[in-house]
Amino acid sequence: MGIAPAKLYVADLGKRAVVRISGRANFVSSIPFKKVINRLIERGRRAFTLDLSDCQLMDSTFLGVLVGLNRSLGQAGPAGGFSLYQPTEPVRVLLDNLGILELFSMAESLGQAEAGEPVEAGGAADKTELTRTSLEAHQTLIDANPENVVRFKEVTRFLEEDLKQQEAADSAD
Repeated sequence: MGIAPAKLYVADLGKRAVVRISGRANFVSSIPFKKVINRLIERGRRAFTLDLSDCQLMDSTFLGVLVGLNRSLGQAGPAGGFSLYQPTEPVRVLLDNLGILELFSMAESLGQAEAGEPVEAGGAADKTELTRTSLEAHQTLIDANPENVVRFKEVTRFLEEDLKQQEAADSAD
């Protein structure tokens, strides 16, 4: 049984974009999410509102990708980054427990954004890309809050070892 990724819907409003995340934002969702945001950044978008009103949960990989993108947008200028709209209670609690809730502003509304266009996930990411993304995401969460070292030290160690084995196997092919 595969792990279903969240459904992503995008409304590009010109200077900003709204992304609705529906379902479970997990490690499988993190790569399509990153690609969608990077495509919007390439088109000049720097401000994003995430509609989390239908997001059941976020795993640590997805959160790490989100924090990493938010950091890079914040470094691009003061008007960049993510605002969160109506995060569900499980998502809000997780953000708070990991000490990263304060990295995001809260949006009062979605403005004129409709539901947005559904985003096709594209081809499945290979195992090496998933592992690398997960490792980078967890390292980002540790960098964002030193208290997360205890939570994710073993995870990052395991992912580092797994990635080395995958890369060794890939180079042997």
